Amino acid sequence: MKPGSPLLQTVADELNIDHVPWAKNWRHLAYHLEIPSDVYQEFDGSSAQRESPTREILQWLVVRTPDIVLSDVVKALDKIKRNDAIQIITSEFSDTVGEYSGLDEAYLNSFEKQTCATQSKF
Repeated sequence: MKPGSPLLQTVADELNIDHVPWAKNWRHLAYHLEIPSDVYQEFDGSSAQRESPTREILQWLVVRTPDIVLSDVVKALDKIKRNDAIQIITSEFSDTVGEYSGLDEAYLNSFEKQTCATQSKF
């Protein structure tokens, strides 16, 4: 995901939400990407102070972990059960799902159904 890309913005919009108690957010993603808690707590501020903690976390990760790949982010999203964010990524990079065989089987089945339905429309 390129900085400033619509894809990154869409994923960030989904994960920046703090007011939905059942939804895991950018903090959980940071934890599963093994970002030290003192680092990701720096990104935790009011919306006036922080435009997008998700974007900041991903940018921090790219700078400090240059060997990270998109499938690593997908794995972390799977661990926090954010299939909505996974679908956003895989709609643009469908090969990412194929690279990561550890995805929840229920998600893979739903992805396959969605892909088949989309393909049958064309």
